[in-house]
Amino acid sequence: MKAILYTLLIVVILGGICVVTCPDQEAHSTALKNLWNKLVTEELSQGADEEDAVLVAFGSVLGTGIGGMVIDNMLNVDNYFVCSVGTITYDGETQIVSVGVLNHVFTADDKKVLQLAEEMLY
Repeated sequence: MKAILYTLLIVVILGGICVVTCPDQEAHSTALKNLWNKLVTEELSQGADEEDAVLVAFGSVLGTGIGGMVIDNMLNVDNYFVCSVGTITYDGETQIVSVGVLNHVFTADDKKVLQLAEEMLY
């Protein structure tokens, strides 16, 4: 009987910790913006010379600014008390792009984000 009570107590404590540390919309948005900044900078710097550094920097600033606005407008975060799920709906199709638990946001794979961005742009 004591083992069941201790197990129940541990589950309640872990559940309470998850509820208190569940990431909000801003945390999901920040994590996706950081991922987008990294991807845009990597894509623009591929094959760029030292002479193109200014253009790469300008393109990175412009791309991340526009990408940040798109993320802010399209991101929908559903809170399930112990975790939260970030989704983007485009063309009637919903894609999960982030999952948050214990005050950390796990984002989708780089390739999936690039594929989603290409579908939205083209």
